[in-house]
Amino acid sequence: MKNLIIIFTFLIIALTAFKSNSKELDYEEKTITGIYELEGKTKTEIFSAINKWIALNYNSAKNVVQLNDKESGTIIVKGINEAVYKNVMKEMYPKNKYMQEYNTVQFNHTIEINIKDNRYRIIYHLTDIITPTAVAGYNVEQQYSIVFDMIDFTGLKQEKIDAYNEYVDELWKKALVGKKKREKFKELTKPTFEELNKGVKESVIATMNSIVKTVKSTKKDDW
Repeated sequence: MKNLIIIFTFLIIALTAFKSNSKELDYEEKTITGIYELEGKTKTEIFSAINKWIALNYNSAKNVVQLNDKESGTIIVKGINEAVYKNVMKEMYPKNKYMQEYNTVQFNHTIEINIKDNRYRIIYHLTDIITPTAVAGYNVEQQYSIVFDMIDFTGLKQEKIDAYNEYVDELWKKALVGKKKREKFKELTKPTFEELNKGVKESVIATMNSIVKTVKSTKKDDW
């Protein structure tokens, strides 16, 4: 009985500690925010650790850092992130060797980090999508702008799915694609963009977790 009391006490303490040192991420349409508690880390230590992360993860820290104010504890960087997501369209053409199983897409982003003693906040915001080289006869910029509008960390909206289907359906009609196949394309819109949103969200969270890991693992040394 005594051993059980000790075990339950340990579990309560562990769960309480976990709760007090973590916070669920806050999602907005194109922004994910996380606040992290870290007892025993000064503002200066956290600031230094995050600058180390920037230097290691960007090709040129000079080009990406927009603000690096130690006094206010604010760092703002801009960069490019790449997301990988499952190509749902592959299901329609499983034998097409030119259709990839996974797609990639790139976004420009800003990361704002606000630092205090024992805590810091990461605000990761997608600013726009990177448009690939234009293809003759296609308005690639407009199409990618619509794709970017479909990114929503709070959940895919039906009105956006409907607007996208309406736009694409007109393109398929001009390309003389039959009604049956057009309807099949419409059925794939929601799962396609659900996969895209999932891939982008995972990419953003992975970056935020990388920052957290660096801050947590950075220790004072004797050099």
